[in-house]
Amino acid sequence: MNKGDLIIIPTDTVYGLAAKLYDEEALHRIFEIKGRDQSKQIPILCHQISDLDQIAMLNDYSKKLMEKFWPGPITFVLNTTEAFFHLTGEKTIAARIPNHSKALELIKKYGVLRVTSLNKSGEPPLSDITHIRQQFGRFVSDIYEQNLEQSDVSSTVVDLTHENVQILRQGTITEKAIKDALKTT
Repeated sequence: MNKGDLIIIPTDTVYGLAAKLYDEEALHRIFEIKGRDQSKQIPILCHQISDLDQIAMLNDYSKKLMEKFWPGPITFVLNTTEAFFHLTGEKTIAARIPNHSKALELIKKYGVLRVTSLNKSGEPPLSDITHIRQQFGRFVSDIYEQNLEQSDVSSTVVDLTHENVQILRQGTITEKAIKDALKTT
């Protein structure tokens, strides 16, 4: 990927529109293409938990949840490191490791990616490759098509920025499963 490039990748939930982590030009294009409010951050997809070392502050319970549920359809909102904040101005970041071999291969190849669902803001994510090519093909440098067993449900989103775990969006992983994981040693 060159500076400003966007790609479309498959994940274990929905297709995603992806940019390299620190590519401001590409991030700006995502907001324009999707018609997304620039106050809404773009989550990141990682290859492994250690990818977050320079990005987010992890504690024992966040690591415990990541080890239990990643890779998988759960996104954790985390406080960022001081260094990441100085680079991006972001105090928090939403992060996930997808359970999808092609997505993981691309993240390993390009590094941590900013990825958002493939849709116009406010519309459902696209899953039909013909519609994806028609609506987004001209905006991206590559489309990684994959036979997917995608979910109709986006990932569960869990806020770990405070002492109390808070579910921001319910997906396939339930609040009970999260609380049970925190109880086990």
